Amino acid sequence: MIGSFLPLPTTSGRSLPPRATTTTTLPFPRSPLRLRRRRQIRVSVSSSSSSESNEEGAGSTNGSLPGLAPVNGEEEEEEEDESCPVECVTEFKTDEELGRFLERSRATGALVVVDFFRPSCGSCKYIEQGFMKLCKGSGDHGSPVIFLKHNVIDEYDEQSEVAERLRIKVVPLFHFYKAGVLVESFATRDKDRITAAIAKYTSPDEQEPETQPEE
Repeated sequence: MIGSFLPLPTTSGRSLPPRATTTTTLPFPRSPLRLRRRRQIRVSVSSSSSSESNEEGAGSTNGSLPGLAPVNGEEEEEEEDESCPVECVTEFKTDEELGRFLERSRATGALVVVDFFRPSCGSCKYIEQGFMKLCKGSGDHGSPVIFLKHNVIDEYDEQSEVAERLRIKVVPLFHFYKAGVLVESFATRDKDRITAAIAKYTSPDEQEPETQPEE
């Protein structure tokens, strides 16, 4: 065993089989394993070539073959597609845009959830990914949910008109609108709290919302 990892004397090379000279530079266990794997791959390629016409378009079951994508890789891509993409959270910049979303929610009965953030806010970045993932399956509670976000700092590095009108003083802040009416608002970085609020206002027995008094 040790002799396979160390240089062999020239005298010992005469007693070794001719094939041993091709594997003396590699560890003992690796060379035969590679040879067996290559034989298995060659056998699988030759056997699959006869049924290639019948299996065309069915997808590869051996991702190690060159030129063929692994099936499990395709499944992982599909799973990633199921997660909420960035585009599912729509960013708005003006009161007019927010008004259009609220008007649409009156007609569809959708719950509107708004994430107010600031780019330099660490807590805002922390909850952003969780907020995006909440889009997935949000309509299973009984009604659709519209996810929005708004940067409270405008392009002039000043407070936005929307944030000024709504008197937003802290971020990340979340507003919940039902039938165009603000029904709840709170500042948090806890995704579970946001999830609970969404479930509360999308349940079938949810009563008609009452206007929340402005602070």
